[in-house]
Amino acid sequence: MKEIATVERPFRCHTAIQMRFNDIDMLGHLNNTSYFEMFDLGKNDYFVKVKHGYIEWTKPSLMIVHMGIDFLAQTRFYEHVEVLTQCTRLGDKSVHMLQQLVNVDSGEVKCQCQSVLCYFDIETGTPASISDEWRHDIAAYEGVDSL
Repeated sequence: MKEIATVERPFRCHTAIQMRFNDIDMLGHLNNTSYFEMFDLGKNDYFVKVKHGYIEWTKPSLMIVHMGIDFLAQTRFYEHVEVLTQCTRLGDKSVHMLQQLVNVDSGEVKCQCQSVLCYFDIETGTPASISDEWRHDIAAYEGVDSL
């Protein structure tokens, strides 16, 4: 079984998840494709919090270039879950993130996701260096000097 990723600092972004009937498969547990949607909700919530509610998506922005998911335990429909999200590293053009789907009541990590997002210039259609503003805002939200 895959090990739970080492977390160097507490998660600051907690996104409550409401499971829908169509998220559950015929075995009564969360379908593996639904995790991707839940982690996307967590990423969206994270960046809204980082940017204090407003994101100008028509300027250089972020796009997902890699997602790796480890399924650690079954998640059932009745469980109270949330997505925890944090930035683990900033490259020149990349944002590395760690997310976990966690049972709020027991603290059990059900699934974890490590993803890489590329800072992307919409006008040129090419990767771009992460702006100082985004670097500052992410580090400030994470409560660190730099990542």
